[in-house]
Amino acid sequence: MKKVYVLWGFLGSGKTTLINHLLLTHLKDKNVVIIENESGKESIDGIELQNRHYSVVDLKSGCVCCTLRLKLAEVLEEIKQSLKPDWVLMEPSGLASLEDLLQIPNLCIDGAITLLDVKMYDFLMKLNPDFYRRQFYLSSVLFLTKTESISSEEVKQIVDKLLSIQPQLQIIEDYRLLDEAEWITIWEKSSLQKRVFLPFTSKAAPPLFSTETIVLESPIDRTFFKTEFSRMNTLFGNQIVRTKGLLQQQDGTWSRFDVTGSDYSEKPIPDLEREEKSTISVWWKDKEGLSPLGWISPFLNAEEQRCSIDDLIISDEELFLYMGFKGSTPDAYTYEIIQTLKKEALEICQPRLGYRFLTGSKLDKQHLVVGNYIFKPDYTITKYLQDADIYAILVASVGAELDAWIQEKRLANDIMEAFIADALGSLIVEAIVSYGLSSLTEKMKFYQLNTSNSYSPGYCGWNVREQQLLFSLLPHAFCGISLTDSSLMLPIKSVSSLIGIGRNIERKPYGCSICQRKDCFKKKEVL
Repeated sequence: MKKVYVLWGFLGSGKTTLINHLLLTHLKDKNVVIIENESGKESIDGIELQNRHYSVVDLKSGCVCCTLRLKLAEVLEEIKQSLKPDWVLMEPSGLASLEDLLQIPNLCIDGAITLLDVKMYDFLMKLNPDFYRRQFYLSSVLFLTKTESISSEEVKQIVDKLLSIQPQLQIIEDYRLLDEAEWITIWEKSSLQKRVFLPFTSKAAPPLFSTETIVLESPIDRTFFKTEFSRMNTLFGNQIVRTKGLLQQQDGTWSRFDVTGSDYSEKPIPDLEREEKSTISVWWKDKEGLSPLGWISPFLNAEEQRCSIDDLIISDEELFLYMGFKGSTPDAYTYEIIQTLKKEALEICQPRLGYRFLTGSKLDKQHLVVGNYIFKPDYTITKYLQDADIYAILVASVGAELDAWIQEKRLANDIMEAFIADALGSLIVEAIVSYGLSSLTEKMKFYQLNTSNSYSPGYCGWNVREQQLLFSLLPHAFCGISLTDSSLMLPIKSVSSLIGIGRNIERKPYGCSICQRKDCFKKKEVL
């Protein structure tokens, strides 16, 4: 093994892009092994490089400068013995500390190249200035990336700031222009010379980040990350600093996408054969009590929520009103039957509840675009939802068990019991919806966002056929619910609804002015 070099840089700085460039140009005739260290559960960079038939060793779910530091020297020795490479290129996690990496015992490294996305310089110096000054000071060679995204004057200002930290630093503004002789000089310059003294008061801890890899179970519009993700990240606190993923297209091919700040890039991965589903990894700044998974996960996957019968408010007064007693109490005989059946229903019921977030907007006075589908609810609904920043599809069901119990009562030819059982099913599913809306409202308050009422196809003048569109945005049989050709939900006591979420959304009183139902028991009571 002749050479071992580290390519170090923050998340999204372009380390994998540099490796691809080297393997196609300067190192194309060399036996090169790449050590990939991904802090997420899925090594997206490793998959891309392996698909190009490069030799890749993956070190996942940890950082080589801390949790995997003792393993790294062993891995290098194994590579030396088994693969006998000419070169080893090591790509540590974008959260790694170059300083800690260079201090790993028995780790023989010939040199290191630092990469810096120029658009991230100010962010890094605000995030943890002491830490990044130390990393830049330890660097001998630094490649600037994405310089075309800012002006030449801004590039010069960044260069001057870097040289004020490390005057001996060699800065390359576009490594793609380097010829063979210049690359030889770069490798020599990048050799690591131990700096006994660092001109900073004390060692700075790296910034704290968390990461999560999410497997996609729901259909997703592939343009979400290109057109909407940056806006959503800002809406929910701008906590996510990096996102990348592998997405399978409708034709079965795969592409890789990256989002750093507001920058989006996507490229196909030809001939990738992969049995696993699409995956997305996100990195975010740790803040006490705040995780972006609470908002990003429901965008990527419809999520079933915990809901038990004990969470629900099932009042006798509402049930009596629903049954037509108009504020009066049923006679003792009927009351006893109601209470017996209510007890049975609550013991049997297994509530199901879930939701998914989607982007959307008002198209005109009658139409909304949600998840790239055009919906035509009633004009009043469109008016109340038009100011939403995002939408939530919420579905609820009493579960197959209670639905079967209601069917049994219908088939038993006891009209009273069948009527009471049906009323209980309707009341319980509405209680599940109310619980789900209340829970969602509390979650959104954390982000200073409001929620609207829930509006359902089949009510308030909204054509029930559009329920098919809503469910096409959810996984098959989500919350155990399926649709018939006539848009009837099974179990029958199920509800689907659309909710608006945003800073300018207002919860309007849900009354007769919204609903167009003529036989509503509440409308009869009002009249």
